[in-house]
Amino acid sequence: MRRFLIISNTVDTSKPLSLNGLTAYGRLDVLCRCIPAAFFLSNKFRRDVVLEIFFRINQKVLEIQGNTVRGINPDERAIAGVLKRIFKGFKYPGTRFYECSLESLLKDQNPILLDTNGVHSTLLLETNNFFIIGDHIGFIEEDYKTLAKFTKFSLGSNVYLSSQTITLLNYLLDSIESEMSGEKTLS
Repeated sequence: MRRFLIISNTVDTSKPLSLNGLTAYGRLDVLCRCIPAAFFLSNKFRRDVVLEIFFRINQKVLEIQGNTVRGINPDERAIAGVLKRIFKGFKYPGTRFYECSLESLLKDQNPILLDTNGVHSTLLLETNNFFIIGDHIGFIEEDYKTLAKFTKFSLGSNVYLSSQTITLLNYLLDSIESEMSGEKTLS
């Protein structure tokens, strides 16, 4: 099972959401791109993924379970429509929306923190499939107090979009799984 946690610093889930202005809604567009990056391939849906989004402003978590979620489409507007309903209290299959602090969410967990100052070793990916990714702001100082104890992993010196980071991690994990199963991969 792969698990991605995105820390959203600007989205306020209590505000009314307009599907015509996602960037004005605390950069909800960033999250609407991360969801398809986590779950969608060209012709397949990843059932082995759990995506969590921690909303700092509201101290809430949205959890999406790939093995049970239904009715998610890969386009931003459709995803925003689903999020709008969830934020209003609608129970959507395969999702859970609940109050939680970041500290509580990570209690007794050992995730890998994506950070350009981390190490780049695929050995880390072979032993741990839980990743913490920042939004367009990245991690704030308050985050580093909570996240300092976790191993830092780097995808290199470039800072990628959150959705690109998820895509790259999925690619690396797919490659590792292919190598372990003896499948041929493209270089």
